[in-house]
Amino acid sequence: MKMLKRQNSISKQMNKLIIILFLAFSCFCQGQTNGYFNNLDSALAYPTKVITLDLEKKKLKEIPIKILEFKNIEKLILKRNRIKDVPKEIADLKKLHYLDLASNNIESLPKELSVLNLDTLILWDNRIRDFDMEFMNMSSKLKYLDLRAIQMNKEEQKNIKEIFPQTHIRLAYPCNCNR
Repeated sequence: MKMLKRQNSISKQMNKLIIILFLAFSCFCQGQTNGYFNNLDSALAYPTKVITLDLEKKKLKEIPIKILEFKNIEKLILKRNRIKDVPKEIADLKKLHYLDLASNNIESLPKELSVLNLDTLILWDNRIRDFDMEFMNMSSKLKYLDLRAIQMNKEEQKNIKEIFPQTHIRLAYPCNCNR
């Protein structure tokens, strides 16, 4: 009798464990179906479901051109990599409204990106100190521009504020650097 009770107890514990594992797996799958991916290979398996792609700290030296397959992507996070150049083809991601390129080695953005409907552009800790005048087209849509931790003199900061007059811009204190 004691043996039977013990088996029933173990069986109940196993059932609970199976249910917990099933729920955990369901939550993980739900996260993926909500459109959030933090792995390029997983995202490529479901290109139409990608809404947010987070490739932070992936040691990327360039932006993978395969992200152009994600026609529904709205949020692209590529911060803390080693990216130097941003391909102009990113402008083909028509639904993109949030772009985080913080803490890379980017010196400029291609003017083609000015057609994007971005509301948030995060570029802190890069080397960008100016924007092409075409970015004025983006100014009415762009709500937030983060340029902290980038050394700029007052004139460079003034020029950026003129390009984005309706945008909340975060800047570091201007340097006394003569360029």
